[in-house]
Amino acid sequence: MKSSIICGLSLLISGIAIAQTSQTRQTIVAPVQQISPTAGSTVGGNYSNIDQKGIGSDALVQQQGTANASFIEQTGTDAGNRNSVDVLQWGNVSALSGEENYSEIKQDGAGNNFSVFQQGDKNEVFGTQTGIDNTAIVQQGANLAQQAQDNLALVNQNGKGNFAEVQQRFDNNESSITQDNDAVNGVGNRSYQSQISDGNQTPGHKAIGTQYGDDNEIVQSQDSDYQPFGGDNYAEANQGDAVLTAERAFSQQTQNGGYNNVFSTQYGSDNTSFQEQNGLLNTAEVHQNTLSTGGDNYAEQYQIGGFNEAYIEQDGQNHSANQEQYGVFNESVVIQNGGQLTGNQALTIQSGISNNSYVNQMANGNIADVDQLGMNHVSVINQNSLGTSAGTGGSNSATVTQRNANVSLNRQTQRAAATKSHTF
Repeated sequence: MKSSIICGLSLLISGIAIAQTSQTRQTIVAPVQQISPTAGSTVGGNYSNIDQKGIGSDALVQQQGTANASFIEQTGTDAGNRNSVDVLQWGNVSALSGEENYSEIKQDGAGNNFSVFQQGDKNEVFGTQTGIDNTAIVQQGANLAQQAQDNLALVNQNGKGNFAEVQQRFDNNESSITQDNDAVNGVGNRSYQSQISDGNQTPGHKAIGTQYGDDNEIVQSQDSDYQPFGGDNYAEANQGDAVLTAERAFSQQTQNGGYNNVFSTQYGSDNTSFQEQNGLLNTAEVHQNTLSTGGDNYAEQYQIGGFNEAYIEQDGQNHSANQEQYGVFNESVVIQNGGQLTGNQALTIQSGISNNSYVNQMANGNIADVDQLGMNHVSVINQNSLGTSAGTGGSNSATVTQRNANVSLNRQTQRAAATKSHTF
């Protein structure tokens, strides 16, 4: 599962500087939503449709069996709205129930909340909330899951001060949370996705979080009981885009197991991204300020295992990139474009055997620091190497320390794991 990062690094070591290319991104393809369904559209199952208008409404739906469908729509009229929805669809898969259930919820107003709990396979949740201070919670499969595979959860929130949480257990589940924040003065949205692989068929989940606006937070956690090779999870956090930048955004992504991929993209300034992976053949990638201007971003990557890849690209100035890798045959890449006014900082710590580090910095006032413990390591630092205009480069600092474990020399200390950085 070696990527373009390795190819790029080998060329750079040979003296050829090239730009790194991104890993292949994935998408979640949503099936066609049921529109104005009738009881006959869920053959063999039950059908429930609730439509509530006004303030302070609440709805509770409990369905047991297969191919049940629940539709709920609540509309509030002002900021005093406190509507509530609870949907429970359950059953043991072995008893031919708890499969192919469908829940769709639409809420419009302030302070709304909904929760959906589904057991079994091939269940779907579509949740939409418009307004402020809304809460959405989806759980598919319990900690002691009854299968709970091939499930889909899609949550969309438009407003400020909203919170969305999706928990999925077992395998092959997909989750997408999209939040559009129109807030000012530091009131943003929060998104949390937790997925655990627990055997049976092919392990692996997919989680995508997308946020627009300022002061938003994304936390994604994926765990596999089949370490270090199990996993095959995919996580992606997108905050802002080339049109709408994201200021003061926060992203934290953790994965346990192997063959995992994690991405974080942030546009704008004062953003923070943490990534942590424990296992083999994992890939971590951070892009900050891509196609935009800005600065003061921070990215940290932490990997334990072997054959892992870490990649950070930052555009602008006054950024910090920190990478830690422990194990064998790991690769790390930092590319920092900019720094004309205030330089960027890159720190790489590697411990083990046959690890490779590459740092490329443009403009002036940059600091590169590489600390490698063990043997057969490679470090390449290029400063002002990507076509910096005349007169805009210089005053850079580069330090490389390579030592065998038998040498008593402590240059850098291990940073705290990303999981300790921020929690809801």
